[in-house]
Amino acid sequence: MAEAVVSIVVARLTDLLNEEPVALHSLKDEIQQVVSKLELMKTFLRDADSRISEDQVRTLVAEIRALAYDAEHVVESFIVKASSSARNRRKQAIKIKDIQSKIALLSDRIRDNNIKSTSESSNSSSEAPGKLKRFHSFTTMEPEIFVGFHGAVDQLVGHLVDGSDDRYPLISICGMGGLSKTTLAQKIYNHPTIKASFAGLAWVSISQKWQKKLVLQRILICLIHEKKEEILTWDDDKLVENLLEIQQRKKCLIVLDDIWTTDAWDSMKSAFTTETSLSKLMLTSRNVEVAEHVNREGFIYQPERLNEEQSWELLKLKAVPRGYHLDSKEILSEMEKLGREMVKKCAGLPLAIVILGGILVTKLSLMEWETVYTDSLSPPEKGKGLGEVQQRELFHVLLWSYNDLPPQLKPCFLYLGKFGEDEQIEAETLYQLWIAEGMVLSTDKREGETMMQVAESYMGELVHRSMVQVTYQDMENSCTKIKSSSLHDLMRDLSLYQAKAEDFFEVLDLRKRNDLHPTPSTDFRSVDTQQLVVYYDEVQISKEIESYFVKKSDQQYRSMFLLSDGVFTCFRWPLLPKVVGSHVANFRFLRVFSLENAKVDGILYPRSFVRALGSLLYLRYLSVSMVLLQTLKLRGVYWIGILKHFFAFIKSEMGHLRHLYLPHTSLTSINDQKLGFDGLGKLETLENFSNLWCEAKDLPKLINLQKLTLVVAGVHDDVEETMKNLAALALSSSSNLRYLGLSLFLVDQPGDKVRELFWDYNSILQRLSISGRLAELAQLFENQPGNIMNNHVEESSIRITSLRLWLSLLGDDPMPVLEKIPTLRILGLFTDTFLGKEMACSAMGFPKLTDLVLADLPNLVKWNIEEGSMPVLTKLKIRRCWMLEELPEGLVFLTSLQRIRFYNMPTDFIQKFHMEDGKQGQDFYRVAHVPELAILSE
Repeated sequence: MAEAVVSIVVARLTDLLNEEPVALHSLKDEIQQVVSKLELMKTFLRDADSRISEDQVRTLVAEIRALAYDAEHVVESFIVKASSSARNRRKQAIKIKDIQSKIALLSDRIRDNNIKSTSESSNSSSEAPGKLKRFHSFTTMEPEIFVGFHGAVDQLVGHLVDGSDDRYPLISICGMGGLSKTTLAQKIYNHPTIKASFAGLAWVSISQKWQKKLVLQRILICLIHEKKEEILTWDDDKLVENLLEIQQRKKCLIVLDDIWTTDAWDSMKSAFTTETSLSKLMLTSRNVEVAEHVNREGFIYQPERLNEEQSWELLKLKAVPRGYHLDSKEILSEMEKLGREMVKKCAGLPLAIVILGGILVTKLSLMEWETVYTDSLSPPEKGKGLGEVQQRELFHVLLWSYNDLPPQLKPCFLYLGKFGEDEQIEAETLYQLWIAEGMVLSTDKREGETMMQVAESYMGELVHRSMVQVTYQDMENSCTKIKSSSLHDLMRDLSLYQAKAEDFFEVLDLRKRNDLHPTPSTDFRSVDTQQLVVYYDEVQISKEIESYFVKKSDQQYRSMFLLSDGVFTCFRWPLLPKVVGSHVANFRFLRVFSLENAKVDGILYPRSFVRALGSLLYLRYLSVSMVLLQTLKLRGVYWIGILKHFFAFIKSEMGHLRHLYLPHTSLTSINDQKLGFDGLGKLETLENFSNLWCEAKDLPKLINLQKLTLVVAGVHDDVEETMKNLAALALSSSSNLRYLGLSLFLVDQPGDKVRELFWDYNSILQRLSISGRLAELAQLFENQPGNIMNNHVEESSIRITSLRLWLSLLGDDPMPVLEKIPTLRILGLFTDTFLGKEMACSAMGFPKLTDLVLADLPNLVKWNIEEGSMPVLTKLKIRRCWMLEELPEGLVFLTSLQRIRFYNMPTDFIQKFHMEDGKQGQDFYRVAHVPELAILSE
C-alpha cells in the first residue's frame, strides 16, 4: 500500500504544480525535488509492501506513508493559506526542506533493510510501472459464467412451481462460503418459469448485521412497490400483518439470502408462518442447522464442490475468453497444463476459481502464466478463523488476487470495505470519492479522458478480475455504464482484513448489532490511519467515545465517513450523534467528509453545523466554502433553507469544484439573488440547474461540463434567454457536453424552439420533459436530416432515451412519430397530451422502449398494438383514461411485459379482464402472461 500512497501523492503534487502555477511559483523547484525523490523511492516500495509482515519493514512503510501525506499537506496548506505572505513562503519552504531531509534518511533505511528496486523491464502486468495497463473496456458488460449447477437449477425450479407437490414450502441452499449459493439462487429467482408461476417476487439479503424492520420493509416494497412511501411509515406489527395478508392473497416467492443464525429467523418468523399461505420461501445459508430450524419439512440442497473437469472448464471460461489470441495450439496446451495444476489450489470452490481466472485473464503470455504458477507453489496464508483446509485455500487465492493488483487498484478495492454488507454502492458516487481521496491518478488519463472516465476504467479492471460485483445501467449513451457495485461477503472480509493489516482505515462502530445484540464493540485508533469510518444508529454515546470527538484530535484524518444502516423514512432521518455534529471542526484536515440523510441535534444540518463545515478548508468532497472541494451534493429539500448561509462561498471559493448536485426546488431566488457560477469553470457535472434561481448567463462559461440537467420555466422572455445561453454552451466548438437532461415548462406556443431541440441538440439530448402546448409532432421534425416521417431515422440523429409530455394538446396520434425514435426507452404521455380518440403502435415501432405511461388522456377510446411493436416493454401504467374501452389485443405479443398497473380506471374496463369470484374476464387472456397485475386507486 505504500507504493499506492506514494503514487497518489506524486500525482497530486504534479497536478497542483500544473493547476496552481502562480500560487506555487516561489516553491516550484523545492516541490519538484520532492516529487523526484518520491518517484525514486517508489521503485523500492513494491518489495517493501511484499515484506510487510517483517516488523522493521512494517514500521518503515508506515513512516514512508506518513511522510508522503505530510508532503501533500504542506503544499495544500501553502495554497489554502495566504500564499502571498513572505513569512508563509519561508515557513513552508523550511517544511519542504525538512521533508527532503526525511526522505534521504528513509532512503538510507531502505538500503539498510536490503529492500530491492522494482525492475523496469518486468513482463508482469501487475509490475508494470507508471500508467495502468488496461485489459478491459469499462463500457463492455462482463459475460456471465456459470458451470456445474444447471441440473440443480432445473430441480429446484421444479420443486418451487409444482402445484401438486406441497411437500416443500421451503427450499434451502446450504454450504460453505464460495460455493456460489447466491449465484445459484439468483439463477432460480430469474428463471422464466419462476416469473411466470409467481405473482410476486421478493429478494432480501439478511447477512450478519440484520434488522427485522429493514428486512420486512424491503420484502414488502418488492411485492407492492407502489406503496413504498407508505410501507416506510409502518411499525413492525403492521409490516407483519400486511406481509401475511399478501402471501395469502397471491402466490409469492420470497428469497432470504445469506441468513446466518436461527435468531434472525426467530425474530421475523411471525411474518411467514401461515398454513393458508400460497407462497414459498427460498433461503441460502452457510449453516444447515438454520434451514432445519426454519422448517424440517423443507428441501435442503447442498452444492458439491466442482470436480477437476468442471473446475478447469470454469477457469478456462474466465481466464481464456472467446476471441483470446494465442500464437499456437502448443501454447494453449501448456497453459492448460499450468491451469489444471493451479486450479487445484481452489479446492473446487467456484468463487476461488473465478478469482484465479481474474488473475490469469490479465496475463497475456505463457511466461506470465508460468510466473503465476510459481507463485501458486507458496504455502497458503492462514486466515484468521479459517479452520477448514478448503477455506484456507480459498483465502489464499483471494489474498493472491489482491497482491496481484496494480498499485492504483489496491486502495480502490480496500475502499469498498467501508460500505455495509450487501450494500449496492452507486458507481458515480464511488468514482467521485475515489477522485476526492486522490486514488485516481491523472497519469492514467488517456487523451480526451476525464478523471471520472479513469475511475470507470479502474472499476472495469476490478470487475474484469472478478473482485467486484456490479449492476449495469439499462440505458444507452449515458456517461457511465456501471450503475452500482458491491462485494461478495468473502471479498469484503478480505478487504477488511487487508485494510486492518495495512492501516488503511479504522472503524468506530456505534451501532446496535441487531434486535437481539444491542451492545456495540469499539476498536479504534491506529497511529498511522488516515481514514475514519463511523457506523452509527440512534444509541447512547459512551463517555469514552464522546471524549474522542470533543478533544482536538492529534490524528490528522484525511477522510471521515459517517454511515447509518438504521431505519429511516422520508419523514424521519437517523439522529447523528450530537457530539459528532458539534465538533466537526476538530477534524480540520479532512479531505473527504461524507454524511448522508442524517439530522444533527434534531434539525437537518443547522446553521452552526454548516459554519463548522466552513472551517474544513481542505475538503474535496461533500461540503461548502472549501478551496479544494471537488464534489458537492445538496440533494434533498432540507438544503434549501440553508443555501443562503453559504451563497457567497459558492460564488467565490470553489474553483476546484468538478461535480455539483443542486436540490430540487421551486424557488425563484435565494435571498433575492440568483446562484452564480462564475469561477466554476472546472465543473464536469451540474444537476438540477434552474433558471428560476440560478444565473442562466453563466452557462456559456461552463465549457468543461459533460453532464447537465436543468429546468427552464417562467415567462416567455426568461425561457428565451435561458435557451439562448444553453445554446451558447451546447453548440460551442469548445463544449465537452455529452449528456443533456432538459425539463421545459412553456406558457405559450413554443414553435421553433422545441423543433430546435431535436435539430440542434440531437447528439447530446437524452432526457426531455415538456409541459405545454406543442405543434403537431410531425412538424417538429420537418426538414431534419433523416426525416422521421419517412421511416428513416439514423441512430446518430436522435438519442433521446426518456421523453415525458404534459398538456401538449395534440390532435394527431403521436405514436407514428415517437415510435421511430430508435433510442427511446421511457415514454410518458400525461395530462391532455393527446386529445384524439385512437392510437396505434405499428410493427417494428419502439424497438427499445421498456417503460410506458398513459395518463389522463380524456378522449382516448381505442389503442391498437401490432405484433412486433415494443418488443422489450417491461412496465406499463394506465391512469384515468376513462374513455378507453378495452385493452389492446396486441398485448398478447408483448412477451417481455412484467408489470401492468391500472390507476382509477372505469369498472366496466376492469371487468373485461379482471378475475372475480374465481372467474376470468373475457379479455383476461390478453394479460395472462404478465407476472404482476395491479388494480389501484389513488
